Amino acid sequence: MVDLPHGNQVGTDMGERAGMAFLREWPGKGFAARIMRGRSMTAEQRLLVRIDQVEAINRLRPVAILAHLLGALIALDALVARPGGAAIAAAWFAVMLAALIFDILSGPPLAGHRPARDEVAAQYWRNIATCFLFGAVWGSLPLIFYASADESVRHVLTVLMTAYLASSAFILAALPLAVFAFSLPIAIMMVVTFMRAGVADHAFELQLIGVYALAFPIALRQHAGAFAERVVAMAQVREQTQLIALLLHDFEANSSDWHWQCDSQLRLVRVSDSLVRQSGLSPAALDRLRLDRVLTTGASPEERAGDRREEVLRHLLRGEAFRDCSVLLMIDGHERWWSITGTPTYDRDGVFAGFRGIGRDIGAQKTKERELEYLAHHDSLTGVGNRARFNQELLRARGLAEAASRRFALVLFDLDDFKAINDTAGHSVGDTVLQTTTRRIAGFLPRDSVLARIGGDEFAAIVAIKDDMDTVRLREIVEKVVHEVAQPVETPAGTFKVGVSAGVAVLPDDGRDPEQLMQLADIALYDAKSRGKEQVRLASSEAGAAFARRKQLELDLWKAVSRGEIFIEFQPVVSARSGRPILFEALARWRHPVYGLVEPGDFVALAEQTGSIDEIGAWVLAEACGRATAWPQAVRVAVNISPRQLENGDLPQRVRGVLEATGLAPERLEIEVTESAYRGGVDLVARVVAQLHALGVTVAMDDFGTGYSSLSSLREVPFDKIKIDQSLVGQGAADKRTVSVLRSIVTIGRTLGMQVTAEGVETAEHEAFLRGIGVDSLQGFYFGRPMPGDAVAAFLAAQAGPNDAPASSRTSAA
Repeated sequence: MVDLPHGNQVGTDMGERAGMAFLREWPGKGFAARIMRGRSMTAEQRLLVRIDQVEAINRLRPVAILAHLLGALIALDALVARPGGAAIAAAWFAVMLAALIFDILSGPPLAGHRPARDEVAAQYWRNIATCFLFGAVWGSLPLIFYASADESVRHVLTVLMTAYLASSAFILAALPLAVFAFSLPIAIMMVVTFMRAGVADHAFELQLIGVYALAFPIALRQHAGAFAERVVAMAQVREQTQLIALLLHDFEANSSDWHWQCDSQLRLVRVSDSLVRQSGLSPAALDRLRLDRVLTTGASPEERAGDRREEVLRHLLRGEAFRDCSVLLMIDGHERWWSITGTPTYDRDGVFAGFRGIGRDIGAQKTKERELEYLAHHDSLTGVGNRARFNQELLRARGLAEAASRRFALVLFDLDDFKAINDTAGHSVGDTVLQTTTRRIAGFLPRDSVLARIGGDEFAAIVAIKDDMDTVRLREIVEKVVHEVAQPVETPAGTFKVGVSAGVAVLPDDGRDPEQLMQLADIALYDAKSRGKEQVRLASSEAGAAFARRKQLELDLWKAVSRGEIFIEFQPVVSARSGRPILFEALARWRHPVYGLVEPGDFVALAEQTGSIDEIGAWVLAEACGRATAWPQAVRVAVNISPRQLENGDLPQRVRGVLEATGLAPERLEIEVTESAYRGGVDLVARVVAQLHALGVTVAMDDFGTGYSSLSSLREVPFDKIKIDQSLVGQGAADKRTVSVLRSIVTIGRTLGMQVTAEGVETAEHEAFLRGIGVDSLQGFYFGRPMPGDAVAAFLAAQAGPNDAPASSRTSAA
């Protein structure tokens, strides 16, 4: 419901009901809809039109009354001069005066009264009735006096009637029924008058009245339609204005946001109360404040992280819209973080008039963001940076090294014996010791250094190397840190001592790649710890070369199979009883085009770490099985499987595919699994072993006694064989404890129904001892070194013979 700005009891229930009832009963409401040029109106809109129509008539009542009075006086003056007409003219004038007095007394105030809703019906019909009354009085004038009047009086009467007919279309145009009520009596009585006086003599006047009768409704309809449309449009504008005002008021009253507006000179205008509250300034201080000047002053660039003031200033100066821009302002000496949105405004001629928009204070949000940023880049316990912060600073240091030829030292610290404090005194004491240690490290590093905690008891520092700082001076600084950290730490729980070892790499001397530097520093740290506690070691060229070689090997491993650089050698395994070869273990070898033959210990671990072991392992399995098909049926082949291959989940399917492709009988294949396979859990190993058994393949536990395995794992995983690691075999019978361990392993194997193989057999004494304790098979250089696949057939032929002498004697003799 749109509130009207004038009238008594506007919007009351009684007025509402009266107005609505009037509209329902009003016979002209169809006409009202028609004059809206096809647009339908609601009951509320029709009521508003009626109110404005009545108000328009009321506003012109004084003019109409004065016009009636003046016209009546003119008519009286013309009629009185006619012989014998004074009395009748006076009587007519008296009737006109009575009608005027009735209109004044019965109508609303003459000062343009706007009717209330409950008044509109009565005033509407009263206006139509009074218009009809005046039309009848004026129409009676020619009807009474025209026939007996002379030409001059007739002329006066004709002019008066024409004037009132024409003026009614303008004065009463807002209320079409009032126009008809006034003009129809006049027109009808004039037609009657002219016809009585002679149609032939008044044909022209009758034709004019006919033209008037045709043109008058069309013009009236156009005018009334425009009037009604204007009323409806103004009502909608008022409604929208009130709604916008209500929303803005509610917005500013219940939101931290505020409305702002500036002129074409970018000066604040129409300062809102919410803006005053949020800014903390007085309205006078904000009024006419220039935004462009505020945006060009304030905090330093370091303090304005996330500030978009330059962007906002550019949009303001260009007259472009912008949205949700965060700016840091200094207003009256106070720092303010605001988020502002602005849209340019233009006047009716399209000339830029300024901006208006919405703003909000985001100081609390920025404070929270800074806290989160701090937590994301700092260690909560020690207050120094964390790994993320360290990585950022390391990248920044690399940029400075490249752009400004700066040098930086990367120092890795590792605390000695810190875990023992946590285990014995508890983590709370450990935290206290760690905090004290952190302060000591930070206190003896140069001020512009960056310190970060990158692990439980590991720290990393970036130290800017000054022009006068050589390697000796750098080492002295780090050694001073190591010495200070080694001092006892006093806590309420007692006195504790921790040491620290350090590894140092220099950017860019030792490299420019952050990962490479970390590796070199870590290598230096490992070197320091291996030399004893509280040591400092600097990265060396040898370490750098080793790192470069390692990285190159990592890359080349991915292409080694496709380039044909991977090949297999086979080492025999002989029966402890007969001495004859019963199996060959396939051993992967890599001949690098640059580094030559790479030791298995160097590249197998790399392949496992990088994932290239999958391709290498698959090739070795297929190649070994293919070679074994050319051997005697009694000779089997063993292939090592890495933990990664075991964890992939498709090992049994791969083995089945290789067996089918090569035609090798499943019982001739032995899969060797190292103890490190248990890192994925006993259940995983047991499941894969069971699947391999289902294929008919034998599975052996390799390197037994060196890793994760235990008696319980042997019980849970049904291996066919265990292979004793050469580290135990090498000690031989010389060590009684080792002898006991070896005898126990053999006993366990027999108890669990497993074959036992001993690796690393290199002497006749080893062979005799192992035969004596009941080992089933033997492997080592004593029986044969790893050989190419093409040499296996010749080796087997050489071992075959009519006698049953042990193969060891024949091999050694050869």
